[in-house]
Amino acid sequence: MMGISGFEPTFLVGLEAVREEHGPGLAALGGRRLTGFALVRFVEDGDWFADCPVVLHFDGIQAEICHWKFDELSIGWNTIDTTAAISGWEYLQQTPAWSDSASIRSLTRNSARSPCSSGGHHHVMT
Repeated sequence: MMGISGFEPTFLVGLEAVREEHGPGLAALGGRRLTGFALVRFVEDGDWFADCPVVLHFDGIQAEICHWKFDELSIGWNTIDTTAAISGWEYLQQTPAWSDSASIRSLTRNSARSPCSSGGHHHVMT
């Protein structure tokens, strides 16, 4: 889906549905260290594309979180390949690509402005 390798979301609505489906997996993250993350940004301006999943790395467990519409949430586990190029977005005038925590930290150290703010149009939820 969305041209993202391995991304096969199952969107759930409501806390009980999420708890029933993912409660044990989320509970297993308790006490684990967040070791990294990846999100989709546009190459041309660095803006975050908030409709794509955010991938969180917890000491060997990869949690993939995607919010859709008003109240739909998908949580996936260890399926998205953030090293693969994102495809199928040729109709856009911008190129989506994965940015990991190291590249975002580098960008913020080397820039006077936040990576989530730029001139022009915004894809970022603030």
